[in-house]
Amino acid sequence: MSDSITERTPPVIAVEINMIKQQTEKVVLNNAIEIGRRLKEAKDLIPYGEWGKWLVESVSYTERTAQRLMLVFDAYGDQQPATLNADAQTLRLPNMNYSQALILLEVPEEEREQFIMEMDIENMSVRELQKAVKERDQAFLDREQAFQDRDRAQQEKADLQKALDGEKGTNTQLIKERDNLKTKAGDLQKSKRALEQDVEKKQLECDKLKEKTSYKSVQRMSDSLTVAYNKVAANKITFLYENMDKAFKELAYEMTKFASIDPDVHAAYKKMVNDFLIKAMQERMGG
Repeated sequence: MSDSITERTPPVIAVEINMIKQQTEKVVLNNAIEIGRRLKEAKDLIPYGEWGKWLVESVSYTERTAQRLMLVFDAYGDQQPATLNADAQTLRLPNMNYSQALILLEVPEEEREQFIMEMDIENMSVRELQKAVKERDQAFLDREQAFQDRDRAQQEKADLQKALDGEKGTNTQLIKERDNLKTKAGDLQKSKRALEQDVEKKQLECDKLKEKTSYKSVQRMSDSLTVAYNKVAANKITFLYENMDKAFKELAYEMTKFASIDPDVHAAYKKMVNDFLIKAMQERMGG
């Protein structure tokens, strides 16, 4: 057996199968791009409303499948020659298959080339590529969320600073109002003391006036009572005098009558009356 013949082992066979798979998948992607190119060309020529019918009757495609193939062409069509017989060595497509190409459509066009350069597409399975795209999308969302959180935090900070500035202005105004109130309170306290002093002064004047008025009233009342008392006393004296005069006249009349009856007794009573009158005048009337 020749030494140039490689021994056929399962690992060797697996390598050959994988190479054929890669070549087949590459051809599938290239063919998908060319089909998408021609579908776009046909769509521009078919009357409006006939597109779905033409796809089913002419190429056995659904509109969804046709749309996906045209998207593949839009994404990768400018990276390969426009002829089916072009040498595979001239293709500028990344070394990926049709399924990977569809997955990469989820990456925005402006970021797709950079993403492909960063990923080892050739050695990644479809599942690994899907995971990488999802992680990229999640990272993008996380970054966008971080930007939003940052912007929100900055806005909240600005709002807080604005609120603090407003509070400072409010506090300054409140301090001014407080100082004004203190000044007014001091003025009111002074006014209160002045009013209290004025009230005390008026009260003293009132008390003095009351005392003065009461004294005069009492004095006038006393004078009136004295006058009234004197008048009563004078009236009493007049009354007594009149009674005494009447009684004396009656006594004198009776004694005159009695003088002719019994002169001695008359003389004795006359002396007794004279002595009584003299003594009464001296003792009781201060004569």
